[in-house]
Amino acid sequence: MKTFPDPAGLPLPGPGDSLVVLARVADLAAWPGLGFALPEAEEARIARLLKAEDRIVRRAAWQLARLLLGAALDCAPAAVRVTRANNGRPRLEEAGDVPRDLDFNLAHCSGAVAVGLARGGCIGVDVEDPRPLDVWTDIARDMFDPTDHASWRAMPKETRAAAALAVWCGKEAVLKATGEGLAGDPRTVKLGPSGSPSAIQRGERRLLLAAGPVLAPTGFACAVESDRPPAVVVLAPGGWRTADP
Repeated sequence: MKTFPDPAGLPLPGPGDSLVVLARVADLAAWPGLGFALPEAEEARIARLLKAEDRIVRRAAWQLARLLLGAALDCAPAAVRVTRANNGRPRLEEAGDVPRDLDFNLAHCSGAVAVGLARGGCIGVDVEDPRPLDVWTDIARDMFDPTDHASWRAMPKETRAAAALAVWCGKEAVLKATGEGLAGDPRTVKLGPSGSPSAIQRGERRLLLAAGPVLAPTGFACAVESDRPPAVVVLAPGGWRTADP
């Protein structure tokens, strides 16, 4: 039986630092040590999902999140106390010795999950499945402002789908970091038609944007309120490995 890699070996964030861990759901399923039960409220939330595959992915994301939070808080994963802000964003419950500067976020798509931790600022992560160009064309006007939409349409056709995936992930990460989430308008997040720049001002927050083909072809982005980029780690079949965003 495989033993789940010890999270103590990860670069857990100190003040001003951040960490993102990505994993394919199939690789998470190969580690029996991740099969601990989630709290009843989380299991009930997952059980309301109609599709079995959605329940599997959501459970894997929360198990990984709890594993990392437990390591950061020096407690068992099941003992981590999570609540939700008024906008629905999950956050740590402020109680006891829980650091008030520790933020976390998680994301999942059909085959991959991402969990981000940050000390001293907010963090948002996103992972997305690739989509064909006709799908991106249908939703582009809801994602780009008119100027960026025109620039994106002027790009070579063979590069547009990849560019749209990068933009989508970046804008979602920014909106998740600020807590706007689905209520935020992605057209107001200025990243340009190909996903740049690397830093963005959103209200009073200055966010550093990291993205890249870490789990290609799955899209990935992280937005963190920090002057330093996150450490990015992938759970591979053989254990943890560092990755360049």
